[in-house]
Amino acid sequence: MRPEVLPLAHTLIQVAPPGEGGVRDYLECLQAAWAMQGWPSQVVALSQAQARHRSLAERIADCAGDATGPCSVVLHFSGYGYEKRGLCFWLLDQLNALRAQRRGGLRLVVVFHELFASGGPPWRSAFWLSRWQESIAARLAGMADAVWTNTEQHAGWLRAQVRAGLPINVRPVISNVGEPQTVQVPGARLPCAVVFGLASTRQRVFDQLGAREPMLHRLGVTELIEVGNGAASKSRLSTIPRRHTGRLSQPDLSRLLQQSRFGLLDYPSRYLGKSGVFAAYASHGCVVLDTSPPGPDTDGLSAGSDYLCLPAMTGKVIVSAQHDAMAAHLMAWYAGHRLADQAKDLLALAVAR
Repeated sequence: MRPEVLPLAHTLIQVAPPGEGGVRDYLECLQAAWAMQGWPSQVVALSQAQARHRSLAERIADCAGDATGPCSVVLHFSGYGYEKRGLCFWLLDQLNALRAQRRGGLRLVVVFHELFASGGPPWRSAFWLSRWQESIAARLAGMADAVWTNTEQHAGWLRAQVRAGLPINVRPVISNVGEPQTVQVPGARLPCAVVFGLASTRQRVFDQLGAREPMLHRLGVTELIEVGNGAASKSRLSTIPRRHTGRLSQPDLSRLLQQSRFGLLDYPSRYLGKSGVFAAYASHGCVVLDTSPPGPDTDGLSAGSDYLCLPAMTGKVIVSAQHDAMAAHLMAWYAGHRLADQAKDLLALAVAR
C-alpha cells in the first residue's frame, strides 16, 4: 500500500529517548528508508531534563512551524529509556500539551518497543513500580491515533487498552546490521558461533553456556566469537577457543555473520520478535542457538524448526543438512517483515488522514 501523497507542508517527526541502542538504531533505519521513498523526516530526542529546558511542543514547532499545519509524530516508547525507573509521567504531560497546541493537526503513532516491567523479586524496584509503569503504557496507548509493536505478547495487552476499533499493528523488529540479499547455507560456513550485543546480554549467554559445552561440541562449534564494547565476558568454557573482537562496524559485523554458521543469544522465546540480535542472525542466515529455557513460541516462530533451544536439546544431535533447513526457515520468516516493508507500512500509518 502506497502512502497517500500529501502536501509538502506535512511534517514527519520521530521522537525517542536520548542515547544509543536498539531503539535509536531502529529509528535511524526507518529514517533512511523513508528518505529513499521521498519522505524526509526529523528526529527529536527527549529526556525529562531536556523537556524542562524546552518542551516537546516547542521542539515540534521548530520542526513543523505553523501549529495549524499537518504534523505526524512517531513516538518510540521504552519507559526505561525516558526515565531511570520507567516512571515517565512527564512524557504524558508533554504529549497532552502538544495535542492541545496543535489540535486536529497532529497524528500520533506510538511504537511500543517495550510495555512495562513484569515485577520480579521484592528487592528489585520493578516489583514495586510495574503497576505505575503499566498505567503509563495504558494511558499512552489510549492517546494514540495508531499503535505499532513488535510481538503478539505486547499486542494482546495493548488491544485491551486502545479505543474500540483501533487496530494493533504487529511486526517483529528488523535487523540493524543489514539485510543481505543472498547468503551461504550454514553448512558452507565456518563452524563458529557469534555472540554480540550489549555487555550484559552477552554475559547472560556465557553464564548459561558453561554446562552446555558438550552440546556445542556435538553441534560442531569450534570457536566462539564475541563482538561488542567493553571487556570480554567471563566464561566457564574450557575446551572451545574464544575470541573477543570488541565493537565492529556494521559492514564488518555483517560480513562476520555471513561467514559464521551459528548465532548465540539468551532471550525468552515469547519475546524473540523484539530482539534485534535475533533479527540480525535471522537476516544473515545463521542457525540461532537460544540459551534461554524453553517456553511458548509466538510471532510465527517454532523451536526446532526456526531456531534451536539449547536447554531442550539434551542428547540430541543436529546434522548439517538440518542446519541448512533451519536457517532457510528462519530467513523466510524474516523476509515477511523486512525493513522496506515495515518502513512503507509504518509511513502509511503515520501520514494517513
